[in-house]
Amino acid sequence: MRIGMQGKIVFVYSLLILFAMQLGGVYLVKSLENYYLRNFAAGQLLQAELLNNFIRRYLLEDEQQSDLISALIAEFGGNARGTETIVLDRNGRLLGRSDQRVFFAPGDRIIQDDILLALTGNRVEDIRIDPETRIRYHVLALPIKDDVTVIGVVYLTGSLEAIYLTLQEIKVMLISGWVVVLLIAIMIGFVLTKTITMPIQELTSRAAAMAGGDFSQLIEVRSQDEIGELAGTFNFLSGRLKETLQEISLEKNKMESILNYMWDGIIAVNKEGEIIHLNPAARDLLKLDNFLPGGGSPGKTILGRLFEEDVLKELLSGKIIPAGEFELEWEEEKILQLHFAPIGEKGLQGYLIVLHDVTRERALTRLQQEFVADVSHELRTPLTTIKSYVETLLGGAQKNPHVRGQFLQVLEKETERMVKLVYDLLVLSQLDYQKGSWSREKIDLVELIKEVLEQIGPGAEGKGIVLAKKLPSARVEVFMDRDKIKQVILNLVDNAIKFTFPGGRIEVGIDWDKSFAFVFVRDTGIGIPPADVPRVFDRFYRVDKTRSRESGGTGLGLSIVRKIIHASGGQIFLQSAPNKGTEVTFTLPLGNNQ
Repeated sequence: MRIGMQGKIVFVYSLLILFAMQLGGVYLVKSLENYYLRNFAAGQLLQAELLNNFIRRYLLEDEQQSDLISALIAEFGGNARGTETIVLDRNGRLLGRSDQRVFFAPGDRIIQDDILLALTGNRVEDIRIDPETRIRYHVLALPIKDDVTVIGVVYLTGSLEAIYLTLQEIKVMLISGWVVVLLIAIMIGFVLTKTITMPIQELTSRAAAMAGGDFSQLIEVRSQDEIGELAGTFNFLSGRLKETLQEISLEKNKMESILNYMWDGIIAVNKEGEIIHLNPAARDLLKLDNFLPGGGSPGKTILGRLFEEDVLKELLSGKIIPAGEFELEWEEEKILQLHFAPIGEKGLQGYLIVLHDVTRERALTRLQQEFVADVSHELRTPLTTIKSYVETLLGGAQKNPHVRGQFLQVLEKETERMVKLVYDLLVLSQLDYQKGSWSREKIDLVELIKEVLEQIGPGAEGKGIVLAKKLPSARVEVFMDRDKIKQVILNLVDNAIKFTFPGGRIEVGIDWDKSFAFVFVRDTGIGIPPADVPRVFDRFYRVDKTRSRESGGTGLGLSIVRKIIHASGGQIFLQSAPNKGTEVTFTLPLGNNQ
């Protein structure tokens, strides 16, 4: 429950008054208690001393008279104010008493700590509580002396209940007075605080209206005190704030117009990681319309798409991060260059992040570098072999017909390898830039696979490999470039033959559903290690480089296959395990889906 300012002031004010009254009341009650107890103790002491003086001569006689001593005790008010008085001789025997109901008879010896102390010459005075009735008593044991010799004891016990009943009545009167005074003080407090809180409430309501955009709010100045000065200051602030916001709005409109028509993406972030501005170019580069329902999201969610968690923490902690490049995970081959500019002249208030799309520049640079590196690597071995063999022939080996024939065969093999490499590079380049000619027609995949198997079958039989097929009896038609799809199937089956041992088995087949045809090539060959499976479609990548070169491979076949399948609207997948074989599956849209 919310407590207002008026309630807090009255509450504290009432607590102070209550504390002051309670402190004064406690002090008063304690003073009265001490006063009554001192008077009671002084009365008992005076009574005991009078009895002491009158009884002393009777105790010096050889034979004490109990009846005479009891009568003397009664004459001195032994029962006054609830006081009980007994007199004992030097041996602690009872000589007289004021209350006949006392259980001790004259001549009985009473042994108590107070009496024993008194018989030793000490005066004993204390307040005791009856453990059964819980009644408080004042106890006084006064020794009767003959010079320095103790000849008896006067023992007085007086009830204090009358005193404490009086104090209880005083407390009730004090509490009743406190309640009345406190209620009056609370009412006065509410009246006084109302004169303070009413102007503050008016000020709060006008400030809330200003927060909602209404800067015409003014407060009437009713006094010249601090509240009046506050109202005047508020009126001045309202006018100044209205002028300032108009200027800021004009500058903001200018800045937003500039940012909205920039080609580069602009993201303004405060130091808490919240997005304070995001121009249309940044929204388009980051694909936020698809990522964010309604176009809005917390800033850290957007920044989390650009930066790792540790980098984001450094950025929000105020550390200056150098410019860098970022590759989008949700869009293939999309690279952004990020530049950072701090916001704030006095202390860091945030960052301005500029996103520049450098995808085309980086793609061209990467292709050039990969082409130079890969082609150089692939041509180095055959050129080195050709150079060394030519030098050997020129050095005299050509005169030996047998050696010359072997060398020329090697030169022919390496030349064919380079020619194949250049041809594959040309095909791959045409696929990359989509410059090749595509002659699309409706073809039957079943007949195309049969044609490929008839063409490549003798090679598999010569190696002792069983070439099986799993084809449907019905036609499976696709609208594709026949030669390119045939090139894909030839490449996959040829790879399976190269890496399958004699006695192995290769199976080629087709499955299909309502939308796609699934062509698979499954072998029992040497397989591919798990670490190499993700990279088999990369250019120039070979699992077993020595065996690939011996078989005439360039490392571009599977890259060409993937490019053709993707360009045809399909996908290609590869599963393999060492010494268990490999299965390659690619999909093609059926002819009725083109």
